[in-house]
Amino acid sequence: MLSLGRTLVGRGSDCQIGVSHPNVSRHHCELYWSGRDLMIAHGSSTNPTLVNGLPIVEARSLKTGDRIEIAEGVALRVQLFDGASDETPTQPRRYGDQRAYAIIHTDVVSYSRLVEEDVVGAAKQFERSLEVIRKESEAEGGRIENVAGDAALVLFDDVAGAVRAATSFLAKLATLNAPLAPMRRMEFRVGVDYGDVLVTPSGNLYGETVNIATRIQSLASPGGILVSAAVRNELHGSPEFRFEPVLFNELKNISREVGVFRLVGQKA
Repeated sequence: MLSLGRTLVGRGSDCQIGVSHPNVSRHHCELYWSGRDLMIAHGSSTNPTLVNGLPIVEARSLKTGDRIEIAEGVALRVQLFDGASDETPTQPRRYGDQRAYAIIHTDVVSYSRLVEEDVVGAAKQFERSLEVIRKESEAEGGRIENVAGDAALVLFDDVAGAVRAATSFLAKLATLNAPLAPMRRMEFRVGVDYGDVLVTPSGNLYGETVNIATRIQSLASPGGILVSAAVRNELHGSPEFRFEPVLFNELKNISREVGVFRLVGQKA
């Protein structure tokens, strides 16, 4: 449990959270409260601090479920309490249960080609793009739960928020790409599903919902958003969203038929 003061994380003897690891700095990062918000600030000039797979540049707030990585194999999971004080905390919000989430799976089109042509430039583009995805997702109540290679999984409690976030971050990424030559543009595909997901304390996601979002994403065209029938059914009747069918068939390694739809006005 954190105190109401500042909490240092690192190898130093004065750190409240001590970590003995060769790639952890003496004062690696710092946790502190700003009003009711738990904040994290990076403190090392040599080793990065990542939150949900993204490096920290400026101090930022944390939410339950955020994953703080300070070295390979060394990670902390944020679990906020609802207690009124350090002395009388209530039970923490349950985490790791299987329940319904909306999942965005997104990855980069032709990422291997971009890396082959300019590995440094591609890495910088990807980090800028991830920051856009993070900001737009958090604005809709979502969080990046996992980043693997050129792909990201984003978790939402709200289906509408997931679709809004995808629409918003793709629009902003298109603006970033506009001045670039077509072959240097970093475009993303998006797939969205809704259903039961198991989120473990280590940050792994399990369930058919994750698999379906991944398969749907692979069917989308560059800059396109495809959603499952489950997402479409949750938003059916909403004046904010209109969908049209793209495919109704079996997806790879999914034993049942899954309806696939695209937002009207979006590429598929």
